[in-house]
Amino acid sequence: MRDSTDMKNPVTDRVQSILEERAQKLAAPEPGTIETEMVELLRFRLAYIEYALEMQYVQEVILTGEITPVPGVPAYISGICAARGQIISLVDLRALFTIPETGLTDLNRVIVISNGRITFGILADDISGIGTIPTDRIIPSAPDQALAQGRYFKGTV
Repeated sequence: MRDSTDMKNPVTDRVQSILEERAQKLAAPEPGTIETEMVELLRFRLAYIEYALEMQYVQEVILTGEITPVPGVPAYISGICAARGQIISLVDLRALFTIPETGLTDLNRVIVISNGRITFGILADDISGIGTIPTDRIIPSAPDQALAQGRYFKGTV
């Protein structure tokens, strides 16, 4: 009597071969396609317009607490507040980018961002969510944009 492991089953071998071939085709990128880099974003609303920040700079999102005004600072600095024991400046992007105020807004979120050297907060009306997009979908900022916008905007989608 022969052991069943000694016998080769041509049907099983053929099925295994087909499955391996399909797996290789699915795993390999199609010829001519280029893998695009993805960027993870935090989307937020400000004056009924949606903006986004790269998640690599976002430390946390907190509710707006008590904002202490600071005399003698530029108009786009709303003041300072405490976030986890750290005093941070709060930037109002509406003033920085000269975004017209359209109706009532409720700046009730602070997006704490940092590049490793400097940390500050951005005031936002609402957090829309987190998502990823391919970097090739970002259209670079136009050179004729307002000075502040051209300097800080990466682009539009």
